[in-house]
Amino acid sequence: MYLQSVELHNFRNFSERQFDFCPGINVFFGLNASGKTNLLESIHVLSNLRSFRTRSFRELVQWEQKEAYARGSVHAGNTNRQVDLGIKTLAVGIKSNTRTSLLNSKPCKSSKDYLQVLPSATFVPDDLSLVKGAPAHRRYFLDKGTFHFYPPYWSLLTDYNRVLRQKNILLRKEQHQKKRHDETCDIWNLQLQTFGSKILVQRVFFLRQLQRLLVDVYAKWLGTSETVQLAYKTSIGLAEDALRQVGESKLHDAHQYVSDEYGEAIERAREREYRLGATIVGPHRDDIELTVAGRPLRAYGSQGQQRTAVLALKLAEIHLFYEQYHEFPILLLDDVTSELDIQRNMKLFEYLQQGMQVFMTATNRPDFPTHQQLSCTYIELGV
Repeated sequence: MYLQSVELHNFRNFSERQFDFCPGINVFFGLNASGKTNLLESIHVLSNLRSFRTRSFRELVQWEQKEAYARGSVHAGNTNRQVDLGIKTLAVGIKSNTRTSLLNSKPCKSSKDYLQVLPSATFVPDDLSLVKGAPAHRRYFLDKGTFHFYPPYWSLLTDYNRVLRQKNILLRKEQHQKKRHDETCDIWNLQLQTFGSKILVQRVFFLRQLQRLLVDVYAKWLGTSETVQLAYKTSIGLAEDALRQVGESKLHDAHQYVSDEYGEAIERAREREYRLGATIVGPHRDDIELTVAGRPLRAYGSQGQQRTAVLALKLAEIHLFYEQYHEFPILLLDDVTSELDIQRNMKLFEYLQQGMQVFMTATNRPDFPTHQQLSCTYIELGV
């Protein structure tokens, strides 16, 4: 699976442009404000139905234009197993701050189906929010990774969020009316317990496999045994030892244990939730803590350590995807060469030459040594 081409119409600074790519390393280079990151962003939007720079789709539309679109042609299949499934097309249309998605020129009603066509991992300078930002950034990374690791996760998360909204509406109604609706709340709580416990277990399973591959990434890329450690922090009060037990248990046993603990947490929080008018326990309140040598990376890690940890997480994520599906997702790297020292840049580029399709930006054309069988395309912008 790889992205063959992208066609852009009124997207950021591109009025009408088409770009063709190779299955290997694709480098976008040029002066500042030439559109390197805009092109990378268009690929991210095609892959994820969202931008890594803004929540407003209107900002993606060229100034004084009313609508825009990005269209991509994806070679569907497994290049490692020489399986060719033809070409699939993805398209995202943007108008009046709303987006529409098309799969093979037809409106795609299921985001789940769309997001499985061109999976990706992205590293941008703002990704330090994965270490230093709000828990929502880490939950998004967790949800996206768990979904590709376990596709039914999407439905679990959708159902959980639907019930969560209903319960929060009820809690606000209770707070406003000063009247309890315990029987109705119990119905929502039981569903949250069912969906939430399954979400938590799958997140723990995903993180356990990601941690295993992080060790390998640090060893092969950086040549060190020291690695970032991932600790899942639950709002239902499960300790680290208990979470380790969950990760090592069979699926049924893990679900049962977490469900029982979840039910007890709901009861403990009942009165406080009534006073606050909001649900305070569940996966929507969980977080990940990143540590190195037992110290929180957020507080004690240098900028270089934090950046290295985030990039290592993305590399571990794509290798976990490869273990699952025997093909790599595409990898998007924005200005990564200026964020790392020369030695780590060289080692990174060597590490990337494993068969994955890579898109990266740089101010100047980098002179990287490449494997004889590796394809590499340079696209200069602003000329």
